[in-house]
Amino acid sequence: MTDPSALIGYLLQSPWLVPLLAVAVMCDGPFPFLPSEPVLFSATAAALADGDRWRIVALFGAAVVGSLLGDAVLYGAGRSSHSVVRGARRGDGTGAWVRRHLHRRPVAALVATRLLPGGRLASVSAAGRVRLPLRAFLPATVASALVWSTWMTGIGVLVGPITRGDPLMSVLAGVVLAALVASAAAAAKALLRLRRPVVAV
Repeated sequence: MTDPSALIGYLLQSPWLVPLLAVAVMCDGPFPFLPSEPVLFSATAAALADGDRWRIVALFGAAVVGSLLGDAVLYGAGRSSHSVVRGARRGDGTGAWVRRHLHRRPVAALVATRLLPGGRLASVSAAGRVRLPLRAFLPATVASALVWSTWMTGIGVLVGPITRGDPLMSVLAGVVLAALVASAAAAAKALLRLRRPVVAV
């Protein structure tokens, strides 16, 4: 019977993981349920435990490339489809905030919403929908990709000494951390929404 820990360890160290991670990050914009964040956490923690710093660099690069490619897809979809950003037309929520700030502060708008659940879909597709010029969108999406990839890879580096290279522990820590990050972002979003009427007065 195959040892689950050995199998997970093989997958985390597989040379195919880097391109697969790039594809997962690219696709988790339109499909946020894809587990790209736990994979990045887990693989980074395992690479750190192995002392393989070049693999950490490769994972970071894959996250950046996948993020940029996914943003390009969402931006193009936003320019060509009204339905992609239907939720962004409401007067509240992430989409409305993005619409108010995209043209004035595109970098801040894309970076600030990137860590929110569904924020990438709302912000990047909205950038396409409002016809944000490429000269403004490109530096904003590059900054967003770098900030997100640095944040996620950094969390994996912090987890490494805790899991000590154990594949099962790395995956478990990755799943737990992904849930905590999403919960913290959702809580912050809810608090900002509750404060909005007070600010308006």
